[in-house]
Amino acid sequence: MFNKLTNFLDKHIDFSWKKSYKTESKSKKIKIINNISNNGLLKCIVDIYDKELYKKNAVLRLISEVIVIDSRPVNSKKVLFKHNFVVNSWVEEIEIDIKKYKNYTYEWKKIYINLYLELVVDDSIFFDTKITSNIQNSLFIKPKVTNAWKSLIDPKDNFNILDNLKAIPFQAMFFVLGLSIVWGLVILVNTIVWFHDQFTADGLTYFYSHYNSDWESNSPLFNSLASSWALWAWIWFMIKTQLRKYMTFKFKQIKFLWERNKKYKLKDIVTWKSKIDLKDIELRVVACNMEKWQYTRWSWSNRRTVSFSEPIRALLVYNEKIDFIPKKTDICEYIKWEFSFEKMYKRLYPEQKISNSHWLFIHWEVQLIHKKLIDQELIWKSESFRYNYFLEW
Repeated sequence: MFNKLTNFLDKHIDFSWKKSYKTESKSKKIKIINNISNNGLLKCIVDIYDKELYKKNAVLRLISEVIVIDSRPVNSKKVLFKHNFVVNSWVEEIEIDIKKYKNYTYEWKKIYINLYLELVVDDSIFFDTKITSNIQNSLFIKPKVTNAWKSLIDPKDNFNILDNLKAIPFQAMFFVLGLSIVWGLVILVNTIVWFHDQFTADGLTYFYSHYNSDWESNSPLFNSLASSWALWAWIWFMIKTQLRKYMTFKFKQIKFLWERNKKYKLKDIVTWKSKIDLKDIELRVVACNMEKWQYTRWSWSNRRTVSFSEPIRALLVYNEKIDFIPKKTDICEYIKWEFSFEKMYKRLYPEQKISNSHWLFIHWEVQLIHKKLIDQELIWKSESFRYNYFLEW
């Protein structure tokens, strides 16, 4: 019975933040011993073996690095701590308060965040003595959450385009129809241009050349499809914005940090009124961790860097179904339940930003899901959460 209880606790709860860690890296000239105490103090002991390093300038850096799990990754790193010193003894001791940097080791789906020390001794003109030592600073392991993030963060939007057009103001409906006509005309012209350029000598093409800037073979068909898709993505975004105008739905002007155990009401956070009667709607608050990274891809002879974000560890914070809300009525009057962010603080990882292109952050949003009209969503900034709350159980 005791073994079963121990296995359950080891699987679902991690007490590693109460433990201390010790790692060691060694070369022919230097040895580094790292010891993290239970209060988050990193003690680095540098043992010098080679007398040629004596009286040389040295620098010790604490570095956090994002390693992208991809065939052509773009990694990123940030120097958290830097200490310059002269090697005056065979043993150097340096202490770093690692907790104040709020960085930790992390590995999940697409990124691995590594934390390590780098020691460089200036003892050569070309090749300085260098050694790195990884730091085990996985202060917490969160409980498991659902992998079905798609149905929570980006649920399938089932709506009837005719019903949605009837529900929005005339100006918005006119704008949607105008955008659709413009897109159709552009696609028609683009198809005519492609057909002409595909079967015409290169010097007589209108727009799509048979060769790129490096005089390598280029496909007019591929370029035409790519431009059509990019145009449609932009127009569809504009159309969805107009289709959501059957109601006003926005956050209130509030400035505070979300508490862990406090109960909140949606009426204190958002304001919304519908221009039509709403039937069978569902209100949800969902949250997740979001991984952000970059990778490179080749398009013919052009090398491009792609930025990407993907949600992980999604969870449902709150949901409530409402049968009927009359038009021009504050929806908050029909909301009965309260919710807290305790589940989110307990199950998600805190934000860890290495650069603007590489980081792990908190994403949470309020959703209004309708069976016949396009869904509404509001995304909140992740900076409004208390870091220390993520470390508590």
